[in-house]
Amino acid sequence: MTDETTETTTADTTTAVTPSEPSGVLDLRPPKESVRAELCRLGLEFSSADGTAESWRDYQRGVLATFDDTGTSVTLTDVKTNLGRTLTLDELKAVTRIDTMTAAD
Repeated sequence: MTDETTETTTADTTTAVTPSEPSGVLDLRPPKESVRAELCRLGLEFSSADGTAESWRDYQRGVLATFDDTGTSVTLTDVKTNLGRTLTLDELKAVTRIDTMTAAD
């Protein structure tokens, strides 16, 4: 009786990316008129998503932002005090800084 070893290899499956711009640049930034763009502007970064909502955080300031898939409003919360406020996209555009118990300039 001989031992046989079978080695199976699979080919890498890569998906070709076709840029929407003729320049060949793939732009992964969020749309300019969106909650995601405003959160990026304020220094938050994507944290998680569960299919119906997304969470974004600024760990240095202690801010949690959550919004649903409609993207019409966002709730910003101080993670230390659990105090928060829900803002529309237009209200969020007017925010220049978020002060929390963790960080206040």
